[in-house]
Amino acid sequence: MKIKIGILITILVSLFCIRSYAQNCDEVLFMKKGAILTYTDYNKKGKELNSTVHETTSVTQENNLYTAIIQATRKDQKNKETFTTSFKTRCEGGLFSVDMMRFFNYDKLSEQQQKGLKLKIDGDVLEFPVNSKVGDQMDDGHITIKLNSEGFTLITMTFDIKNRKIVGEESITTPAGTFDCQKVTFDFESKFGIIKVKGSGIEWYHDNVVVIKSESYNKKGKLTGYHQLTKVQ
Repeated sequence: MKIKIGILITILVSLFCIRSYAQNCDEVLFMKKGAILTYTDYNKKGKELNSTVHETTSVTQENNLYTAIIQATRKDQKNKETFTTSFKTRCEGGLFSVDMMRFFNYDKLSEQQQKGLKLKIDGDVLEFPVNSKVGDQMDDGHITIKLNSEGFTLITMTFDIKNRKIVGEESITTPAGTFDCQKVTFDFESKFGIIKVKGSGIEWYHDNVVVIKSESYNKKGKLTGYHQLTKVQ
């Protein structure tokens, strides 16, 4: 079974902040109930592929800890829903963390779910440090998803994010607007059964809050696809 590297990095097309300075948790866009961010995938030639809509369905507060539930809905080129999942993001004192489920390949999960397989998920919580600066190295992340049928594991899928580093600041323009961003590079490794895929990527984060664009590269350093913010509601 062939894994599309360009789609894999949609995994990384995250909502989340690299750093948050001293801003309050409840002032961040995706920590507001009803916030909707739409991301669109493109191939290496810029052809539009699928999209993912992220909607904040609830936000709770306990002392200084804020927890938001984000519903991610995957849609195909005909705007038909193909997969839906939810994940958590948390913020305390400006420090954000997010379940690694957010970074997995929704297209691949959709394929397996349609086959009637059940998902067993075990993953890290990835943190985004406060007041990070250019040159800072960030923590790694890992997630494992086992595809089960009648109590037996048929396939194990894993995804690892490594060597994340803030390398600069740039201005990025997408259909959603123009944004001043922090530029972050990283390496990734994905396994689907015995199939292994390695590559690298670049992400641009606006105002330490929203990922505006994410590019995926194969192990030879060639662009395979990208993902960008196309609408904010």
